[in-house]
Amino acid sequence: MHLQLSILVILIALMAGAIAIFLANRMMQKYPLPYLSSYFYYLIFSYIFGVYSIIGSQVIQLLLSDDKIPNETIQSATVFLLALGIPFLILSWYMFLRLTREFFQLQLTNIFSYSYLAASLLIFTAYSLINIYDGHIGSISFRPSTSEIIYSLAGIQTLLMGYGLLFILIKNRETKDVNQRNAYKSFSVWYALIVILNIVSLYMIAIYEIFGLLFILGYMGFNLIPVLFLHLYLQRYYVANVEGKSFAEKMPNIIAKFGISKRETEVFELICKGMTNQEISDSLFISVQTVKDHNYNIFLKTGVKNRVQLTNLLEK
Repeated sequence: MHLQLSILVILIALMAGAIAIFLANRMMQKYPLPYLSSYFYYLIFSYIFGVYSIIGSQVIQLLLSDDKIPNETIQSATVFLLALGIPFLILSWYMFLRLTREFFQLQLTNIFSYSYLAASLLIFTAYSLINIYDGHIGSISFRPSTSEIIYSLAGIQTLLMGYGLLFILIKNRETKDVNQRNAYKSFSVWYALIVILNIVSLYMIAIYEIFGLLFILGYMGFNLIPVLFLHLYLQRYYVANVEGKSFAEKMPNIIAKFGISKRETEVFELICKGMTNQEISDSLFISVQTVKDHNYNIFLKTGVKNRVQLTNLLEK
C-alpha cells in the first residue's frame, strides 16, 4: 500500500509540475511580459531539480530498501542525485529573484548576478571536492551527511525566496492598479505558504514518513496553483497596447457604431494604451470614480465585460 501511494503521489506531482510549465510557456508566448520568461525558467529548473534529486532519491529508496543493498550504497546514490540537481536548484533561485524584480520593471544588478553565480560555483565546487575525496583530507573528516545537505539547501532556499517575496510585498505598495496589486500580493502569499509547507514537511519526515510524500507534492505540484491564478489574472486584466495603424483605422468606426461620446472616446483610447484607472484619472484630470463611470458606459454600449474584451474589438 505504501509503495502504491508513493507512486501515485509522485505521478501527481510530476503531472502537476508539467502542466504548470506548459501553462507558463503558453503565457510567455501570448503576453509580452518579461517576468513570464523568468517564471517559466524558474519552473523548468525547479522541476528538473525535483526530478533528479527529490523524486530520484525517493525512487532509489523505494527500489532498493527491500533488497540486501548496503545503506551506504543507497546514501551514495542519493548524494550523487543531489549533486546532479544542485546546479538547477541554484538557477531556479536566481530566476525567482529576477522574477520578483521584473514584476516592477526592475532588473537584478550585474554585481549581484555575478556575485551570486560566482558564490554558487564555489559552493558547488566545494561540494564536489568533498565527495571526490570522500569527505577526508588526511585524518580530518568533514563530509556532511545527506540530511545536513538537504537542510542546508532548504535553509538557503527559504532565505532567498523569503527575501524575494518580502521585496514584492514592500514594492507592491507603490503599485497603483488595485487588481495588479492584489494579484502580486496573492502570488507572494501563496509562495510563502509553499515554502512554509515544504520546510515543515521536510523536518517532519524523520517523525512521520508520510511527510516525505507531502514534501514531493508541495515542492513540485503546488506551483500549479499560482500559475493557474496568474493565467486567470492575465486573461481577465491584461491589456495590450494596441496603438498603431489598426488603432487609428478602426477606432472611428467603433466610436460611430456604438455611439461613444467624446469624453468616453478619450478614456477608451487611454485604456487601449494600457493605462490603469488611476493613470487615466491623472491624464484627464478627472476622478477615478468618473473614470470608472466612463468605463461602465463604454462596456455597456459595446457589450463587453472587461478591458481585454474591449481592446479585442480593435483586433477583429
